[in-house]
Amino acid sequence: MTRKHRRPNRRRLFALGGGLLLAPASAAVLLRDEWSAPSPPAGPEIRAVPQRPRVASPSSVSPPPGWMDGVVRKQIDENFSPGEREGQRGLILHVQEGEGSLFERFSNPATRSSAHFWVSQAGEIEQYVSVHDRAWTQRAGNAAWVSIETSGFYGKPLTPAQIDAVAHVYSWGAREHDWPLEVTDSPKGRGLGTHSMGQAAWGGHACPGTVRANQREEVMRRVRRSWESTPS
Repeated sequence: MTRKHRRPNRRRLFALGGGLLLAPASAAVLLRDEWSAPSPPAGPEIRAVPQRPRVASPSSVSPPPGWMDGVVRKQIDENFSPGEREGQRGLILHVQEGEGSLFERFSNPATRSSAHFWVSQAGEIEQYVSVHDRAWTQRAGNAAWVSIETSGFYGKPLTPAQIDAVAHVYSWGAREHDWPLEVTDSPKGRGLGTHSMGQAAWGGHACPGTVRANQREEVMRRVRRSWESTPS
């Protein structure tokens, strides 16, 4: 998406100086009424503020392939590999170890990291990478798995709003990409997994921690309920 800048129009008003000494009284009044108002002082030059590219709010317009509808789309330009997916095994749960949107971090080439989705503690969902592209988040697991970062810290549970949001993302993936409605703890399995299940090949992380890993069953219960309540 190309950014467009529109330079604001500026108008300068110039007052006529002097007067007509020999003009008739009626003409003098007319000229005084029309031109006596002083010109406004010239203000500072107004410059258009550049808009951040590739940011879209939820709308009724269908998103491009690989992008989820109903979430905030913040497409990054760095730290991912276009295409290079080898399958759609499911979704991998991560913990951020912090708070706040990860868009700026994932946009920085120095971080060399990214995830497909991020969920705030209030349940807000941002998407940074199409699920048809490879995010850089779990090494050997990047080719076949979609990743979701969750705001908060290791040892702290997902909030109820986060559980709902993760379930919402998973329901979309199950509908659009045939993710199975189950939890898995194997890189060779399919479903809702964790970063830690990949062990050394996935970076040797304990992410997202036992507390959040154990909440996956509740996430999946909500996914199943949403499927049962959706007309076929």
